[in-house]
Amino acid sequence: MGPTVFTSSSPRHRAAARLAALALTVLALGACSGKGADTGRADAAASSPAPATASAPASSSAPPPAQPSGAPSSSYSAQAPASDGPSGAPSAKAPARWAGGKQFVQVENAWIKGGRTYLSVRSARREALTGPIEGWEIIPGKGPYTTVRMAPEGRVLLSVPLGDESAPHTYSQAQFITRWWALPAPERRWQGYDVSFDLNGEVVRLQSLYRA
Repeated sequence: MGPTVFTSSSPRHRAAARLAALALTVLALGACSGKGADTGRADAAASSPAPATASAPASSSAPPPAQPSGAPSSSYSAQAPASDGPSGAPSAKAPARWAGGKQFVQVENAWIKGGRTYLSVRSARREALTGPIEGWEIIPGKGPYTTVRMAPEGRVLLSVPLGDESAPHTYSQAQFITRWWALPAPERRWQGYDVSFDLNGEVVRLQSLYRA
């Protein structure tokens, strides 16, 4: 059975029905239009790229540390060993015969590790040079190099070319390491040192020979 339709032949009733139908149609169209606009705005917002944020400026590299007071003169570049000492270095102990005595040595390597100064040394000989050139001739030894450690209070006395004067003057252990590495490798090999050891086999005094 179909829906019952009430009709009225009254013009007033027919006009009211038309107005009601028109109002419903307008409301329906408005709802659809609003939903479509909201959807369009949401789609546009989703598809539009996010504004690019300004990248932070790259931080400038930190300035080099200030040169400590008492550092060596500018004629010596602040070179340093590639590492804080050779890996697998033997125990830093002088031979028993050196303990409490003196040796004339060559230095093959020098470094600071854990706040302590280490030297790789070998016994050598020296002969005074006569003639127009004053100084010493270093006669290398033939034995193996031995790693020894300097005592914390060990003194370092340097003269030319490691020091600034022909007469030996006191330098810190760190200054000695810097100046030693600043010399050309062939020159480093031909330096000679008088070294004194304490009873524990640690170096308590190191003095470089004057080389004209």
